[in-house]
Amino acid sequence: MRLVWVSFDVMGRDCLVAAAEAGAEVAAVVTLPGPIDPSRSGQCSFDEIAAELGAKLIETADVNSPATVGAVREVEPDLIFIVGWSQLVMDEFIGLGRHGVFGMHPTLLPRHRGRAAIPWAILSGLAVTGVTLFEIVDGTADSGPVVGQVEVPLSPDETATTLYEKITAAHVELVRRFVPQLLDGSAPRVEQDRRRASAWPKRTPADGIIDWETRAPYLHDWVRAQTRPYPGAFTFHGEDKLVVWRARPVDLDDEAPAGTVVAVDGATNGEVDLEYRAEARWAVNDLTDAAGAPLAVGDPAAYT
Repeated sequence: MRLVWVSFDVMGRDCLVAAAEAGAEVAAVVTLPGPIDPSRSGQCSFDEIAAELGAKLIETADVNSPATVGAVREVEPDLIFIVGWSQLVMDEFIGLGRHGVFGMHPTLLPRHRGRAAIPWAILSGLAVTGVTLFEIVDGTADSGPVVGQVEVPLSPDETATTLYEKITAAHVELVRRFVPQLLDGSAPRVEQDRRRASAWPKRTPADGIIDWETRAPYLHDWVRAQTRPYPGAFTFHGEDKLVVWRARPVDLDDEAPAGTVVAVDGATNGEVDLEYRAEARWAVNDLTDAAGAPLAVGDPAAYT
């Protein structure tokens, strides 16, 4: 069967390699035009892998455009996979796959449809999340019949970085397990129970601002959930925007005035311990400015 792959990120590229290894004939790869946009988390180039597989490379910013639909139609795909693509596909595109169009979502559907699944999993305090391979049958998000799922446990100190790695591995596992079944027509399709569906909203970089009125344990979660490969949690020191990539909670020996955030150690090596309210001290281990340059913070008087 001839397969068309739609993706722009590293996770999708890893899955594409797994699909080819599982026996799929990759006829075309649809991806974003270059150059790589640093504001898109995980974006990568598909030029080399497409050439290696002998696949037609179709670059587009709109997967539903007439030009893109026409280019995909020309290769006469049997199956279409969409992995790591932020745009919903509409009916005309869906109709191009003779034996179906399939997507992957990094939650256990029907729970937690929608956007920013990795940050939301940490912010929501989940103990277990997962990845779902499902058929795309219409233009609604993450609602089609389920082909297969893999559970992914979250550790108490999970970060976006470590969870992204686990989720990527789960994607690849699903591809290896079910692509052969999709190729021979034996893959299952189980309708989702819409009564149990829920959805997470989109997050933007601006949503990462730290609210110092929040309790310290949640501030720790806030940083863990939005660290690399995402834009990062951030705060301001005067007029300077500071991005916090790593933090840890530590015990507080002496009570701090409620609502204050002060430097404890006055470190000059890129680390600064912060007292926050009376519940805990907050240690910031990895701090950069908005451009990503490392900062050595000596004695920050106030963060807002």
